[in-house]
Amino acid sequence: MLQEYLLAETLLKTKLYIPSVRPDLVSRQRLIDKLNKGLHRKLTLISAPAGFGKTTLVTEWLNRECLKEYQTAWLSIDEGDNDLIRFLSYFISATIEAHGLDIDFGKSVLSMLQPTQPTPIDVILSLLINEITTIPGKILLVLDDYHLLSVQQVHDAVTYFLEHLPPQVHLVIISRENPPLQLARLRGMDQLTELRAMDLRFSTSEASDFLNNILKLKLTMKDIETLTARTEGWVTGLQMAGISLKGREDPANFIQSFSGSHRFILDYLIEEVLNQQTENIKSFLLKTSILERMTGTLCDALTNLDNGQSTLEILEYTNLFIVPLDDERRWYRYHHLFSELLLQRLKQTNLEELPLLHQKAIDWFEQNSLIDEAIGHALRAKYYEQASRLIEKHVDTIWAQGDYAKLRRWLVGLPEEQVLSRPQLAIFQAWEFFASGRPDGGIRYLQEAELISSHDSNQSSEAYNQEQPPPSSDLEVLGRAAEIQAWMTAYMHGNISGLIAHLSQALENIPENDMHWRGAVAITLADTYAFNGDLPGAYRARLETLRACEATGNTYLYIYNSAKLALNLKAQGQLLSVQELCQQGVGFAKVKGLSKTAVAGWLLAIWSEVLAEMNKLDEASALVEKSLEVTERGGDVGILGWSYLSRIRILFSKGDVAGAEESTQKVLELAQVSILPTWIIHLNTVWQSRVWLAQGKLEAASHWVNDRNIDFNKSSFYLDGLEYLGIARVLIKQGDWKDAISILDQLLEPAQMGGDIMREIELLILQALASESGGDRNQALTNLERALTLGEPRGFCRIFVDEGQPMARLLYKALDNGIAPEYVRRLLQAFPIDEPELGDQFRTREIDGGLIEPLSEREIEVLQLINGGLTNQDIATRLFLSLHTVKAHNRNIYSKLNVHNRTQAIAKAKALGILKPT
Repeated sequence: MLQEYLLAETLLKTKLYIPSVRPDLVSRQRLIDKLNKGLHRKLTLISAPAGFGKTTLVTEWLNRECLKEYQTAWLSIDEGDNDLIRFLSYFISATIEAHGLDIDFGKSVLSMLQPTQPTPIDVILSLLINEITTIPGKILLVLDDYHLLSVQQVHDAVTYFLEHLPPQVHLVIISRENPPLQLARLRGMDQLTELRAMDLRFSTSEASDFLNNILKLKLTMKDIETLTARTEGWVTGLQMAGISLKGREDPANFIQSFSGSHRFILDYLIEEVLNQQTENIKSFLLKTSILERMTGTLCDALTNLDNGQSTLEILEYTNLFIVPLDDERRWYRYHHLFSELLLQRLKQTNLEELPLLHQKAIDWFEQNSLIDEAIGHALRAKYYEQASRLIEKHVDTIWAQGDYAKLRRWLVGLPEEQVLSRPQLAIFQAWEFFASGRPDGGIRYLQEAELISSHDSNQSSEAYNQEQPPPSSDLEVLGRAAEIQAWMTAYMHGNISGLIAHLSQALENIPENDMHWRGAVAITLADTYAFNGDLPGAYRARLETLRACEATGNTYLYIYNSAKLALNLKAQGQLLSVQELCQQGVGFAKVKGLSKTAVAGWLLAIWSEVLAEMNKLDEASALVEKSLEVTERGGDVGILGWSYLSRIRILFSKGDVAGAEESTQKVLELAQVSILPTWIIHLNTVWQSRVWLAQGKLEAASHWVNDRNIDFNKSSFYLDGLEYLGIARVLIKQGDWKDAISILDQLLEPAQMGGDIMREIELLILQALASESGGDRNQALTNLERALTLGEPRGFCRIFVDEGQPMARLLYKALDNGIAPEYVRRLLQAFPIDEPELGDQFRTREIDGGLIEPLSEREIEVLQLINGGLTNQDIATRLFLSLHTVKAHNRNIYSKLNVHNRTQAIAKAKALGILKPT
């Protein structure tokens, strides 16, 4: 037998050839770089399940320029290599093939392997290693498909070889599973470079290159992202999907449905993976396929065995499409496509066992207080009574924690009749409908809950001969229903009288110890102060509620009330306090795991508005985009609408009028699919009117005003005041300053009485602009001075600047009259310069400390001539001045306007109203 191995012609030469590089290859530079950086170590291990492109990666690497100094010895292992003599024969032949060595190389080693004259393996390998050290140059020795080796004697030989590796040799092992080669020791000595499935997965950009550039599929980036996520970057999965997509007219629909049941995926995984396993492993895989995540004892519960943890470790060791979920190797999951394959096979081979497996999972998860998973399995198994019981048991806790996405997922999974038959669940379903902008559905659930509870309550009263109250659970439902009605009345419609009636019923029926729902009532009750125009009263109520939520550990309501309190403080002009409160609230939400909830996004939106008012526009813009990322997924259309309004306000201040208008359309689109609170619709139309005015579309803004029905006797006048401010602004632009002043005068007193500093400042600003429009400069400056007095100590900026050139001209006159000079200078410096040739640095910007000084009459005269295109000499001649004097005037003009040249001076003067725009 030995002589056969020694004959070169008996060896299969194709096992020694490096596979050719495919021309349609996705370059994986990030992995090549990692391989290059590991060349100084002894071993590179590339270990991942089938189809992850392990061999393809190595062949690409070997063709790189950086490896030109290496000679590569390649050995493709098969199951026949589970014989030490055969393995070493190929090992030696691969080395000979790479270097063109004499056929006698290694012959002495093989002769020592004769069964009749056994020699210790370390002696044999020492001889081989010594021979290799005589080979000149660097060697890359690649062992492909190492997982096919199962004989310990061969593993021992490779281990010994690694321990005494010649300095010019680097070993590369490609395997579907971890080889038994003392990897931990090599890792600890920093002698191991590893690439795993996580590394080998295609990124979105790599998937895009493969699918669009190589397979020529022309998929959208959204489709590519979806398919990459669906396959978890598994190269073969992407390839099979690509093959299936060719010629399809509906790639998006196919991608959405692509799963482990797809025929190509199915055939590949069955042939390459599942059929290679022992019966015990197959049984384990199928029974645990129903699990989205698994741990040892959970697997034991499903298999009725006690080897769950050890089996999971075996699966991980063999890279059997299993993903560890923690560093302790306690929790795992299957690759999604593999899991789908297993589940399908289970349904095909043992469908009757599926309900029993789900029940075992439900019991284990419930016993281990993992309620979400328990409910998930109950819903998938269609054990709706059991699911309803579990949800009802835990719904209050989940609601109090603010985990509405989870609650929504639970309720959606239940049949409608299950929810309607349980008043407690119907209450929460009604709330979900209301929050998501579908009040009609919410009213139905609310009415059903009230009907059942009222009926049960009456029956209970009769049973007790009316001497005892009905069970508290029925009254509790009625109280909760009343609170939701109150919330809807306040939040959606601003109906104060209806709000108070519902709150009275809620407080009467909700038990004293139900701190979560009574906290919700307290928050809504505070709204009545705000709707009545009493901001100090609302502040006190909200502050008291905030403290109560903190004391009772009501986390979600604490954050929600923080947002309400922040709005209160913003209206009262306490901008710095709002910023601090929002910052604290966002931090608290993150600590409590609620940073992705809608209310956390609401805090971000409010914070962004304050930053914008303080003219920190870039910070505000970044923050409002973060807010939208959260609120678009939060399920609360009212809060989402608020985020869009915040974005509109910030874009408008940045001078991006087109972007602001686009966001107003977003609100309208949202209103087409959901019922938004009335005040959001009103405020959105106000912003639309401001956008029209900024665009010079006075006719469109005028039509909007004509469609309004002004009624100062309405009970919700304070809320409608938002709209009346917009109407007044349009009237001023139309020249109807008397009507504008009439509206503003009636709005001012309620704002002052209610402590609404922000609205008072805006009203005074508009009064000033209306008076200026009517030719009453003195009254205009009087109103402006009052606004400046309120705004300066509180840090207001954009509320002045966003009124545009008319305000700039008036502020310039105020500066000329010595009114709040330092503050006015800062405001004037914040006005944008719109001349395109000046570059972005001269457009809307944050206050940078530059101050504006009023120009003298002579300086204005010189500036007008500069605007007319005259040279300095022409100006000197026209005004009978020396050239030196004209240049001195130029320097003064530049200094006072905080600019550096003629073009900037003209643009700034036009922005401030010193020169009329051309």
